[in-house]
Parts: sequence; structure tokens; C-alpha cells
Amino acid sequence: MASLGALYGVLGAIGSRFMQIPHPDWTPKRGAMGKDDIREDPSKSVATKTAVVESNNTGLPASYVTTQTKQFPLLWFAVFGNATGGLALLSSSKLMLTDIFAGVAPEIVTPAFATGYVSALGVGMALGRFGWSAISDVLGRRNTYAAFGLGVPIVGMAPYLCHAVVDVTSGCASGTGGGEVWPYLMTFYGGSVLAITFYGGIFSVLPAYIADLFGQKHAGAIHGKALTAWASSAVAGPMGLAYLRSYSYDNAMQDLLQTVEAHDALALNRSFGVSISDEEAIQKLVDAKTLTIEKLMELAPVGTVDPTPFLYDTTCYMAAALMSVAAISNLAIRPLNLRKELIQDRK
Repeated sequence: MASLGALYGVLGAIGSRFMQIPHPDWTPKRGAMGKDDIREDPSKSVATKTAVVESNNTGLPASYVTTQTKQFPLLWFAVFGNATGGLALLSSSKLMLTDIFAGVAPEIVTPAFATGYVSALGVGMALGRFGWSAISDVLGRRNTYAAFGLGVPIVGMAPYLCHAVVDVTSGCASGTGGGEVWPYLMTFYGGSVLAITFYGGIFSVLPAYIADLFGQKHAGAIHGKALTAWASSAVAGPMGLAYLRSYSYDNAMQDLLQTVEAHDALALNRSFGVSISDEEAIQKLVDAKTLTIEKLMELAPVGTVDPTPFLYDTTCYMAAALMSVAAISNLAIRPLNLRKELIQDRK
């Protein structure tokens, strides 16, 4: 970790030497600006340059934006919801792949396949950072954030794909359901990679979105405050999602223990040396990973449903709900009249 920290510090220091603030009179070259932007005109070159300089030096103060506008909290929730959903996908998708798809199609979902999947998620995030920022120049920032709402059905339908693939292969012998698994597996694979591009795009589009809403002058300070949404999602997201999965796992274990007890009251004692009524001893075995869902399934009667595909349902549904809040918050954002707001700020 110390080596990585030193490396990042060196790279950051080197990169900072290449960053320069443009001269106040600088304007983009002809053809570098969009069709709706101010262009140089031989007869109005001075006026054009003056207008561009004024637009670059116009903006609402960060303190006013965070306390007096409705747009900032809406943007904050848009970032928080999307970031939490992205983190949920990052933390759960590989586990869902290995716990569920590997169980029904081990000949396809090998360790190498899972490693490639994680790499694909990383590539998707990188492409999202570059791609969505470029797309936002065409679609607009608000419309691009609205497109990130496509992550809601992707994350929300992930449990359905897991349930469906188990149902489809339930009548097949172990390892013989590869043909039936492929459509569901590829849908899960492609959908999760696409959703991860949204997670990358959130942060690459955010600075320009802030500049469009509140002006460029104080965009850096406002961006720093908006990133508290990402910091909050990085803390609350994994903790909350881990709790949801743990809650689902504990409930599944309790249901299986009751099923095993009803089938054979002495089975647990013979296999693990504990009584079904000794909750403390059972909890120790669970914490030590000695007693697991897989091992309880071996003791359960034939026909017992494996709860593993259902462990991630609450996590995905909660993430989809937060992403829905983010989408609604973004759609509620309306442009500000900067001149009016600047006058109001000076009062």
C-alpha cells in the first residue's frame, strides 16, 4: 500500500506540472466550439472574445449554490443514488456470477471466466468515463444523466435472471445446462458491464453539468461539495448492502436449519456435533464458515429449494430503488437564470 501511495503521489505531482490556467483573453479556435456556442466573427471579434471571457468568469458562489438553490440537492441525490447503485453492482456482480451461474454451469463459469468478467467491468468503467463525457456534449448533461436511468431495470432484473437460470437448469443434471444458461449469462454479463459504464460516466459528466447549471467561475468548489455524495455512497453503500446480504443469508440459514430439523432432528448433531437448540454454537460454526448453506443443503430433504439465488434480491432491489431516486432527482433539475441568481446573491 505504501508503494502504491508513493507511486500515485509521484504521478500526481508530475501531472500537476502540465496543468495550466488559460490566459484571460484565450478563446477556443474556430471549429472547436459547438454550433450553439459563440463563434469568432471577423466583424465582431472583440465582442465575441469579451462575451466568452465574461461567460468564463461568471458563476454562482459555492456557498450560495449549496444553501439557496434547489438544483444542488437534486444533483447531490442524483450522484448519490447512481454511485450507490454502481457500487452495489461492483460488490455483488462477481459474487452472483460465482455463487449462482458457476453452480449451474461450471463448465462455462470457470475461475478464468470470472477473472475476465472482473476485467470487463474495469474496462467498462474506463470506457464510461471517456465515452459518456463525449456523448454528453451531444445529448446534453441532463439528458445523459437521464440515460443513466437505464441502470434501474438492469440492476432490478438481475435477481430475475438468477432465478430464471436456476429454474431452467433445475431439471438438468449438474454441469449439463450450459446451452440453456448462455442467454441468461450473456444478458447478465452485458447488462452489468453497461451499467458500470454509467457509474464511470457519473463522474466524468459531473464537472460540465455543474458548469452548465451554476456557471464556470466557481465550478471547482461546487464540484468538491458535490463529491460528498460519492463519499457518502462509498461509506453508506457497501455497509448497507453488506447488511442486506447478511440479513438475507441469516434468514436463509434459519429456514434451512428448521427444514433440516423437521426432516431429521439428529442430522446436525451427527454432522457437526451441535444441537439444533444450541444457537450460540451454531452461530460460531456459521461465523467460521464451517456451517454453510451448501452443507445444510446436503442434510435437507430432496426437493428443498437452494436459497443461494435469492440472497442478492434485497441488495439489487434496494440499489435499483436508489437509482430510481437518482433518476427522478435529475429529471426535476431545471436550468437557473444566472443573471437573476447573481443579483439575488448580491442582495
